[in-house]
Amino acid sequence: MLFRLVLALFLIASQALALFPERTRQLLTDTKEPVRIVCLGDSITGVYYHSGGMRAYPEMLQLALQKLHPKAKVTVRNAGISGDTSKGGLARLDRDVLAHKPHLVTIMFGMNDLVRVPAADFIANMRQIIQRCRDAGAEVVLCTQNSIVNSPQRPVAKLAEYSQAIRDLAKAESLGLADCHAAFEAVRAQDAVAWNFLLSDAIHPNMDGHKLFAETIAKTITGQSISLSNEPAPTNPLAHTFKLLGEGKPVTVLAMPPYDQQIEPALKKLDPDAQITVKPWPTAGKTLAELETAAKAVRTMKPNLVLIAVPGHLTEKTPQAFHQHYAWIMNWSLSFGPQEWDVVVALPEKAEKSHADLARRLVRAQDLSFIDPASGDSLEKWLWAQKVANPQDIVFRASLDQTEQRYVERLPHGFEPEEPHDVLIALHGHGSDRWQFINDLRGECRGLRDVAAKHGLIFVSPDYRAKTSWMGPAAEADMLQIIGDVKKRHRVNRVFIAGGSMGGTSALIFATLHPEIIAGVCALNPTANLVEYAGFKDAIDTSYGSADERQKRSPELHADRLTMPVALTTGGKDTVVPPASTLRLAKMLPRVLSLHREAVSHSTSYDDTVKAMEFVLQTAR
Repeated sequence: MLFRLVLALFLIASQALALFPERTRQLLTDTKEPVRIVCLGDSITGVYYHSGGMRAYPEMLQLALQKLHPKAKVTVRNAGISGDTSKGGLARLDRDVLAHKPHLVTIMFGMNDLVRVPAADFIANMRQIIQRCRDAGAEVVLCTQNSIVNSPQRPVAKLAEYSQAIRDLAKAESLGLADCHAAFEAVRAQDAVAWNFLLSDAIHPNMDGHKLFAETIAKTITGQSISLSNEPAPTNPLAHTFKLLGEGKPVTVLAMPPYDQQIEPALKKLDPDAQITVKPWPTAGKTLAELETAAKAVRTMKPNLVLIAVPGHLTEKTPQAFHQHYAWIMNWSLSFGPQEWDVVVALPEKAEKSHADLARRLVRAQDLSFIDPASGDSLEKWLWAQKVANPQDIVFRASLDQTEQRYVERLPHGFEPEEPHDVLIALHGHGSDRWQFINDLRGECRGLRDVAAKHGLIFVSPDYRAKTSWMGPAAEADMLQIIGDVKKRHRVNRVFIAGGSMGGTSALIFATLHPEIIAGVCALNPTANLVEYAGFKDAIDTSYGSADERQKRSPELHADRLTMPVALTTGGKDTVVPPASTLRLAKMLPRVLSLHREAVSHSTSYDDTVKAMEFVLQTAR
């Protein structure tokens, strides 16, 4: 009954005081131009340890608004700085807020003001911020902060006073109000333990609290409700670790047992050349409080990866006490600001279900990823799953000239490291790079990705030396090295090659030069004769180094070497790479699919890409 009363009062107050930002709401609805929002505030707004170090409520607000308006282009900029007050926010307003020409500014101050800025000065600062935002053409939404654990430094009553001042200011200035304090208090009125679990420490919300912030602010902006409760942790929990491995750099791991013994061999299975240093974090005979104390040393150590595995037998008398120690083990293990290293938590093994569920809840609320031994997660299995979920950007030192080169590798869903896999190498077009076939939404790129995923192919996309490569000798040498590198890490069955435009041409060239390596070619809008092709002359001459290379690298002139299945797509109106030589080549090949679209220019549709690549795979079998 009390909860219903508090919630009703909260809703009535919100409806009475909050005027929605009309222009921003209209921009979101119309979707005609990008919507720019800046969130100004202190550490509660900024990205810090208490919300996992990767995002806070501004990032979640962008996600909420995109869910509510999928066609809108929304950018929410985080302008939160730890320790800041309304005075500091006013001083940096031009640089951190107005310089970005926002349509809407949300303002959330008070937690530090109540300690250092008198209420009258706080209100005066807020009025100046509001007026300057308005003068710059931006709408404003005021936000109260979360409710807190009472302390002598920050009494609950004083925070309530500043929260009320924000409500009164919103009413006086006819502004939208996101009453986050009331939203937190509504949770506390219903369930004090649930409210406690919205906090990472006495004053800072964890990610569950930041989701409540974002839901409340999104409702004020749009008038629509949204739930972010099922939003998972960020998708690449090993971003720092994988980056170092991809660059061939050493990785230092701080790990609790048993992972201190498991992590080095597990990472070396992912990358045989990995350089791993493991620093054990002892847990035997330790209490939760002692582990919390030990965690305070992590930030000075600056490891690359922290593996937290609190033993299952460690409990506390109350959920709140367990929450405090467990949360601070995670808090101290994270860098103070945006994540500088990876932190992963293994849920307690052999713990009571209620205990394991509580730990899982706390880890999720911290926006961290977890290993769950109870569900069959071994460390090695979990690591492979992360590698499968996230394309790896791999750096290698070219044998040809010792320069640093790169390629991206994406493993298929359900990848089994002990099983043999086919490989598809996708070569980007002129002016692009290795990420084109990994991220681009064009039909050619999506088509090759989807076919690779369907058939469980390892998907490799190299820079192959330059954005304007055209498969010259240096690119050829790099390709041979990349294939050897992939075969060293994985059990490889067959290698297929594909690409579009320059990439399609390069795929044909490489297959012509190395038919013993390539099991099939899918060339989209290529040229087959570099002797007669006049386009991109400077780039091709630079790549090839001599006129003789044009003859050597013209597939039409060496068609007898293309004995593998070949799929070709061409457009009758293609003036960038005219189709004539490719159409002639198609007539010379024994196993070929030629998809010529007379009305099409320099592109291949998604359907034709899929059809072409499927032909290559099926015929190769």
